[in-house]
Amino acid sequence: MTANELLDMIFHDEDSLLLAKGVRQFGEQELLPLLEEVRKSGEETFPTQFIRLMGEREFLGTSIPAEYGGQGGNLELFLPILEGIAAFDGSLALTVAAHESLATTHILLGGSEEQRKAYLPDLASGRKLAAWCLTEPGAGTNILGGMKAGLNKSNGNWTLSGEKTFITNGCHADVYVVAARSAPLNGRGGGITACVVERNEHSSRIHLQPLHGKMGMRITDTASVNFDDVPVGESSFLRGIGEARETIVSVLLRARIGISALGLGLARDSFQHARAHTKDRIISKEPLFNKELTQVKLVGMLTKLWVAWQGIFRAARLAVAGEPFKAQACMAKLFATEAALEICDESIQLLGGYGYMQDHKVEQNYRDARLLTIGEGTSEIQQFTIARVLKEGPSTFAEICGEPPSFLRGKNSEPFHAAAEVLEIARNSFESVLEYARSRKLAGGVPLEHQPTQVKLADILTRLWVARLAVTSAQESAGSSSSLETRMARLSAFEAAREVCHEAIQLLGDYGDSDKTLVTNYTDVLAATPSEEAAGEILPAIAESL
Repeated sequence: MTANELLDMIFHDEDSLLLAKGVRQFGEQELLPLLEEVRKSGEETFPTQFIRLMGEREFLGTSIPAEYGGQGGNLELFLPILEGIAAFDGSLALTVAAHESLATTHILLGGSEEQRKAYLPDLASGRKLAAWCLTEPGAGTNILGGMKAGLNKSNGNWTLSGEKTFITNGCHADVYVVAARSAPLNGRGGGITACVVERNEHSSRIHLQPLHGKMGMRITDTASVNFDDVPVGESSFLRGIGEARETIVSVLLRARIGISALGLGLARDSFQHARAHTKDRIISKEPLFNKELTQVKLVGMLTKLWVAWQGIFRAARLAVAGEPFKAQACMAKLFATEAALEICDESIQLLGGYGYMQDHKVEQNYRDARLLTIGEGTSEIQQFTIARVLKEGPSTFAEICGEPPSFLRGKNSEPFHAAAEVLEIARNSFESVLEYARSRKLAGGVPLEHQPTQVKLADILTRLWVARLAVTSAQESAGSSSSLETRMARLSAFEAAREVCHEAIQLLGDYGDSDKTLVTNYTDVLAATPSEEAAGEILPAIAESL
């Protein structure tokens, strides 16, 4: 399975596929030589020409409307850019993500028409680099509640003071989008305010400290940025005073979708390295690839990679359509970034000692992927956010996640009947245990208020959601019982159904309870598994495609 064949499997939209293959060609012809130069000068050397090069090749500003100098695309078309760059280097992809997903997108969503026209053309073209300044030394996850950087008004003039840390592009940015707490004026306007600060106008009052010694993403420019009474005109405020919170949340949700694609770029590259190694590595006079356990591992990696993309695509489409996507963005990031880390880890395992050496890219990919379950909101924050939706929102799976548009309806449904059956059983178990967690009274409250329960419910919902999306995607794009997507969707469906039904039983057991319906659901899932899945025949069938 070549890189282009993998991209064909992932991206079915013609424009996305064209971009994905264009980025791959760009990477081979221009990024690899650039990265070789970086390594010669030191692993933590930031390539200042990179953003300009991205702009010249029109791979920047993909999500920015044409009237502001962008490519006129949207979040969906930005995904193959991030994925493709990450497959060559995670640090470079993170640079693009911080520039476009965070800082540039904040100006697009929160800026006035005048501000968009003033800043976006230079950012979309790569003439200027942007940094998004949110995180602080004492406030990461709870930044909106614990922010100390302040905007203060004295004698009619505003000044910005405070330290931001872990800021990507911090030392090289031309434009900073900064969030700070503003004091109320005349009893109004207090809260979080965002503003644009241009570095060249205030360089003497902006103090930069590069942060070296990172585990991964070493090429990325990461810095602490200290603003020392920087004058800020009201024309630089993005929206009104104290009105930035909503925009920040929206930017973060979109960025979570983008960072998920970045992670899967790392995972795809690691998978390809692992597959190639097992084909070349000879053990007992035959390739390592021929060993049954090797094929089980590779099939699991490929399936997880493909299934993770279905959650990303769904969340991105909801965002582009202007529909609610909070839970979906969190589920997409939770599943995709954890999957990316697992795939990168398994790749090292398949390479053995070679995978542990810096000469092999899987070692770097793992270090880079390790950031992604932390940045843009940790996996735990994703789980708690999903649980908050469950706690406050509707009660059924369809109301929470929405029904996939063609789930087992219309053409090509026959190969998926058994998969749909077990997923419906799993859905029943999820809804039953959710109702229990909402209503069962215990000392100290209901189970849904306990963090371990929140984590389990978020994981159950996420696993069920992506498995259903995988079946829908395979049904729409393939339909044949022998197609690769169909086999992976069915494999994912049965694994997810078993996991969901088992976890539902375990969750009640944590509270000393049991439910015969949940036990019946679990045994029904096992009984409904078709013979080829039960016998493990589907695994070698997928392995043949590798």
